[in-house]
Amino acid sequence: MEHNRILRLEHGINFRELGGYENSAGKTIKWQKLLRCGGMSLLSDHDLNYLDDYGLRYDIDLRQASEVQMSPDRYPENTRYLNTSVYPFTDNRRFDHRLKRLIKRMIVDDAFNTQTYAQMITDSHPVKVWQDLFTTLLANDQPDQSVLFHCAAGKDRTGVAGALIMTALDVPRETITDDYLLTNAVFMAADNMDTASIITKANAGDLASQFNVAMSVEANNIKMIFRVFDDLYGDGQGYLREVLGLSQSDITDLQHLYLE
Repeated sequence: MEHNRILRLEHGINFRELGGYENSAGKTIKWQKLLRCGGMSLLSDHDLNYLDDYGLRYDIDLRQASEVQMSPDRYPENTRYLNTSVYPFTDNRRFDHRLKRLIKRMIVDDAFNTQTYAQMITDSHPVKVWQDLFTTLLANDQPDQSVLFHCAAGKDRTGVAGALIMTALDVPRETITDDYLLTNAVFMAADNMDTASIITKANAGDLASQFNVAMSVEANNIKMIFRVFDDLYGDGQGYLREVLGLSQSDITDLQHLYLE
């Protein structure tokens, strides 16, 4: 099957592969294992057949119940659907004082968004969501079978999930940031390019760089995640261990399952 960064679906929203990204050790993420996207309510029957052939076996919906009710997912019969909402946050009354100080030190144009990103990886409610996500990733142990994770636009909640997964796979932060910003490029380019052009540029690595210059605010969102990792937990691996409870054995298993 042809491998593309952006999947050739009729009605997919920001539907992308994590396959092909290289980690710090020179290994690459396997294709047909990790997918990310926006809403799936508009997928056509052709799209569902394509995803079934692609090996989609887990659909992790990060949206709230009200979003799900308004726009329910369409997915292949062989796919297991899991709805586990990132929102709402539950720790507002005991907001970590270290996190408060860190947010104040971050000089950004959109402090609300930046704070939201920090809460998405520290609040006890989304932390449980990420723990469940990694449990599913570890259960997806068959070749050419994919786990998909998504929200409404495939940007914020999905972007955080992608950053956590790629951190566990030891993907460089520059690559994680480029993948995060690719969402903006896809949406901005869609009005001016046909799908074939978008796919070609994304596969060549040119699309994100074409649009990222004006994306400093969005880049600060993902940088906030890295700052939380480093300032509160030493690094990304420290966060995965201390907050999500992943053992070194879990990390090794994840890298075995998703890297080649």
